[in-house]
Amino acid sequence: MKRGDLPPYLWAEVEKCSAKSYETLRSELKDVYARCEEGEPYHVEVQLLEDRSDYVHVGVAVCSEEVGWSCFSPLSQSFIVYRDGRVDK
Repeated sequence: MKRGDLPPYLWAEVEKCSAKSYETLRSELKDVYARCEEGEPYHVEVQLLEDRSDYVHVGVAVCSEEVGWSCFSPLSQSFIVYRDGRVDK
């Protein structure tokens, strides 16, 4: 795997997380969520960057041990989910 192979994984994680509601994200992301499952070629970390009464700002990062240094500088993206259901990516 090369660093250039990571963006599809990042976008898939962003799509999955940004489909969740404001309330769900607030409750699920009280702590940083990290996943590294056997067989997956990447690691993912999801973190609540801002928790406001009108929106949540969420950061998603992916890296791969196969890429070596990518875990020191993971690919990342953030998005905002508003209380009313709007999403800004």
